[in-house]
Amino acid sequence: MKRLLFSSLILTTLTTISLSAANMTANFADPKTWDGEMVPKEAVCSDYNMEAGSTPEIILRNIPKGTQDIILTFTDETFKGMRDGGHGILSYSLEEDTYKVIIPTVQGETFDLPEDFTSVVQHRGTQYGKVQGAYLAPCSGGKGNTYSVFIQAVDKKSTELDRVSLTLGTY
Repeated sequence: MKRLLFSSLILTTLTTISLSAANMTANFADPKTWDGEMVPKEAVCSDYNMEAGSTPEIILRNIPKGTQDIILTFTDETFKGMRDGGHGILSYSLEEDTYKVIIPTVQGETFDLPEDFTSVVQHRGTQYGKVQGAYLAPCSGGKGNTYSVFIQAVDKKSTELDRVSLTLGTY
């Protein structure tokens, strides 16, 4: 009897773990432009471009039930001063029980954000002479820095339900 109860408890625990295991996926909506290898020339900051670059459109699938917001943390993994959201942290609001979404682009170096976006933390590039804004596009000047976005699904209490990362590329 104890063995049957213990086996049942293990099976229930494993089922719960597998149901709550991270399975949200993120991909570029335009893989011809954004390939995860090199940041597109038109997507870099205004220091090295005619205008400020934008974030890529991102397709999120398998968004956990109960997700209210998607938190996008843009990071330069090479330059310590711009890690951990140094390029901005944005929130994108979802309708209840959204399973899949295409997150639209956000223009860099501005606080004028598209509908459903809010700035959680503005980019830290101003300490390096960059234009203020919610998001700063890759801005290393082509030194080979690696840029990523960390994507979190959070509920109405800001509890993380799932997370995934996507390498934007090097520049």
